[in-house]
Amino acid sequence: MALRVVAMYLLKLVGVSKVVGGELILRDLDLEIPGSATVLVRGRSGVGKSTLARIAALLWKPDSGTVLFNGVDTCTLSEAERSKVRLRHIGYVDQEYVLMPELTVLENVELPLLLLGVEKKKRRELAKDALEALGLKGLEHRYPDELSGGQKQRVVIARALVKGPRLLVADEPFSNLDNEAARNVLDYIRRLSRSIGLSALMTTVDLYGDYQVDYEYVLENGRLTAVKRLEPR
Repeated sequence: MALRVVAMYLLKLVGVSKVVGGELILRDLDLEIPGSATVLVRGRSGVGKSTLARIAALLWKPDSGTVLFNGVDTCTLSEAERSKVRLRHIGYVDQEYVLMPELTVLENVELPLLLLGVEKKKRRELAKDALEALGLKGLEHRYPDELSGGQKQRVVIARALVKGPRLLVADEPFSNLDNEAARNVLDYIRRLSRSIGLSALMTTVDLYGDYQVDYEYVLENGRLTAVKRLEPR
């Protein structure tokens, strides 16, 4: 699962455009995410944050432009190759926070590790650690329909992070969390950024909240405007 970053930017979007439902949502958009960086994209509902997240997570291809992951042009890869990159190196959090209803919380979080062939004892250990880090200790054997919306959201985040990805793409990860829970989630992501070199791209509809991140952008009219930008580390 380890990935040696050989490019200056772990993820780089160049001139990306995307039409959804007949409407041009992203317009010649550029974005650079260095290794070990936390990035927040703010924007009102409907401006294209989810579209950007899906393209960054290699779930969608742009209609034009380039998406480089660790220097590789992913638009030239087959779907099988893109899927392999996602499984090994990218954690994705959808704002719908979909969980398998027939699996326990622990089993849901273990899923990426199961797909990667990690043995059972190690899977359990890593999943329990991720749940504890996100304040979910004691909920391992509950089922999704026994959880609150905020708990489900944190389970999905734990599942995305349990495999130790190099990139986390999280669409509205704080939307159903109170301030304390949101701070805890962001603190955990920042710890992983320092400890394993995780980069994170997060979106939010919150235009004014204070989030401790390295880079901050506003998405409007299909393009990003930097409002906080550090030199690459």
